[in-house]
Amino acid sequence: MLLYDPGQTVHKMPAGAVTPSDVIHFNVLLPQDYEEFYPIYFMVQKDEELWCEHRCIEVERMPEGPKRIGTMWTATAEGLYFYKFCTKKADGTVVDETPTYQQTVYNKCFTTPSWLRGAVMYQIFPDRFRRSGKTPLPVQCKNWVFREAWGDDPAAGPDENGVVLNNDFFGGDLPGIEESLPYLAELGVSVIYLNPIFRAYSNHRYDTADYETIDPLLGSEEDFKRLCSAARGQGIRIILDGVFNHTGSHSRYFNKDGAFDSLGAYQSKESPYFDWYSFTSWPAEYACWWGIDTLPNLREENPEVLDYMIRHEDSVVARWLRAGASGFRLDVADELPDGFLDALRVRVKELDPEACIIGEVWEDASNKVAYGARRRYLAGGQLDTVMNYPLKDGILNFLCGIETGLQLSGRMKALREHYPEPAFMTLMNILGTHDTPRLRTALSGNGTDAECRERLYCALMIWAFMPGAACIYYGDEIGMEGGKDPMNRKCFQPELADAEITAYYKNLLTFRREIRSLGEMELIGVRGGDDWVEFTRDGAAESVKVLVHKGSAVLDEPCPIQPERILSSGPVAVGGQRIRMEGLSCAALYFRKV
Repeated sequence: MLLYDPGQTVHKMPAGAVTPSDVIHFNVLLPQDYEEFYPIYFMVQKDEELWCEHRCIEVERMPEGPKRIGTMWTATAEGLYFYKFCTKKADGTVVDETPTYQQTVYNKCFTTPSWLRGAVMYQIFPDRFRRSGKTPLPVQCKNWVFREAWGDDPAAGPDENGVVLNNDFFGGDLPGIEESLPYLAELGVSVIYLNPIFRAYSNHRYDTADYETIDPLLGSEEDFKRLCSAARGQGIRIILDGVFNHTGSHSRYFNKDGAFDSLGAYQSKESPYFDWYSFTSWPAEYACWWGIDTLPNLREENPEVLDYMIRHEDSVVARWLRAGASGFRLDVADELPDGFLDALRVRVKELDPEACIIGEVWEDASNKVAYGARRRYLAGGQLDTVMNYPLKDGILNFLCGIETGLQLSGRMKALREHYPEPAFMTLMNILGTHDTPRLRTALSGNGTDAECRERLYCALMIWAFMPGAACIYYGDEIGMEGGKDPMNRKCFQPELADAEITAYYKNLLTFRREIRSLGEMELIGVRGGDDWVEFTRDGAAESVKVLVHKGSAVLDEPCPIQPERILSSGPVAVGGQRIRMEGLSCAALYFRKV
């Protein structure tokens, strides 16, 4: 049997993604009694190209233990590669082979904003966070419903025509967010991610009506500039939702209902915006996002669209970066073509080298195929990083009994192996968003309230210490509940906070913040079993070991060095070079190196 694990240095060095010209040492291990009748080959393939083979040589034979057979390999160009080991007869027949593994090769000049490493991010759905009372209501659209009672349930379900309107507003605004900056700073937040804030028809504002105007229900451009300035004063950056794949049908560009004085693409083929959209039969039939006719797709590689959004001196991107934003989270990044993303990175980094570009990608972004093409999000010329949905899914599946700790550890190791280091260390680590059920609800499942809380604490322990930025969906830190949209978008009511959950968040984030080198620590020692998972963040002067155990029995693990500090959700006993934890519990052990 050929033995190979890319996560172990005995098999692969260096670990993870590499840059062109980096030499990788690969070693396959053979059991001591393995009869080597046939030569062993290292097989490598650049994405969708032919396989190349390299004969391996004996690297080392120990008196006891496995025989090591290896090779060295260097990629000549960036891209996605796949490799495996196999033994072959002279006629080419494969006798034995390993699974196929991925090797990412990225641009050696790829860097990402240092402030994202170890950041605490806070996502805000603006209409539902805080109502200042300072923003005058604009002239009401005929279909708007303004909700006077803050905290009532949002309107749910379609109307009598089967249409989900998303037209009820609670009045959360930008001045309200500014008033909450001391609260966020005390929590340890260093980045605020705002769901869309530009003028739109709906309360979620993913149907942009005007990219150049703050929605008057939220405030003004001056309110936004003041928020960004005040946030910087508290050590907090603001990033915006970049919704560039589509506009609203009620926008000044499409103007389906004639609400704007501009000549929209729906109204006339003479519209300056007509070529921004794809019509199959003008005006009634057009390409739109997921078939939703209120969200007509933009032709993003149209030069006029590129100029308006990105390239012009006063483009949308330039306007809001100059106003104080520190970057963009790109909505439905899968649907943005490569040419658009290429141009976006060039312009954003030209305007502010430290601005970030984060993509909404729900799968492994290193090997994603979208619309028949392999995407190159993280090769170094497009995104900085992505939302970490694979980790979120793995954590929740593990704690809900859908996957084992071994499977979760596999997900974690795959992320480390597949993602370029600059992207991996800045991943936007989420446990819930405006598109998913809230964390507390997702983990409620079966069991007592105490057991559900413990599962939540275990999820947070993994989330807090994985490399990247730990992102809180507003209200999760006070124990808010809610299933699918719109119940996951209720109003923030800190007076109803679950004190125990809030205290756990604060203690966890304080513990995390006091580990000064956390943002640069490597991820090592990822292991898992049926009902447990562990990993270590390791640095030059300090390290943190995280243990999560969801079984019922006591977990007994080696701990040869006495930790300096322990943060746990339950009783932890350390002594005799062992650590003992009760079932369904978690702990972070901090070690200072001599």
